[in-house]
Amino acid sequence: MAKYCLSLTGAGTYQTETVAIARTFLECEDWVEVRRLIVDENLLLLNTDGNRKRIGGEILKRLKTLNNQEIELYANAVGDDLAAITWISLCRTYPLVKSFAQEVLVKRYAHMIPDLPHTTYDAFADDQRFEHPEFAALTQKSQDKVEIRVFGFLRDCHLIDRSYRITPLYVSPRFAEIVSQENEDDLALLPKVGVLL
Repeated sequence: MAKYCLSLTGAGTYQTETVAIARTFLECEDWVEVRRLIVDENLLLLNTDGNRKRIGGEILKRLKTLNNQEIELYANAVGDDLAAITWISLCRTYPLVKSFAQEVLVKRYAHMIPDLPHTTYDAFADDQRFEHPEFAALTQKSQDKVEIRVFGFLRDCHLIDRSYRITPLYVSPRFAEIVSQENEDDLALLPKVGVLL
């Protein structure tokens, strides 16, 4: 079983910034140059060197999970396609988020349970502490930050609303085609509606 990457608390969703970085990568196709532009040229207009490195590093890590066609999709996506490609990149980067999507989000929606209260995360986290010692080793404060970040990702990607109701995305056929070419299983990380049916 792979260890969890728990750096997800280091940066929020940052969709707008990720789009800018995706576009920059498509122009130069060089991750080292993109990182230099983020840190040295302040591409993201962040106020400190530490923020540029931390937030830029997390965004780069997420984008590197995508192939060039998916990065192009990200750079030009709007609406539900942008939310969905963001969610896919988060799930690929952070296995804990992917596990939560598979084991809780998608299953609840498939069983016509339309909400996602924090108690669902609590039960999930209990299982993860048993299966992943690196997660169990986190302080309670850090575990709470992970939970806050997971629910923030879900809201930012329009997968839950303010009342914690699951709100499935209606992605385009182009999105489904591009993502399924890389890994068809990634489409299963989204509640089933629209072209995914």
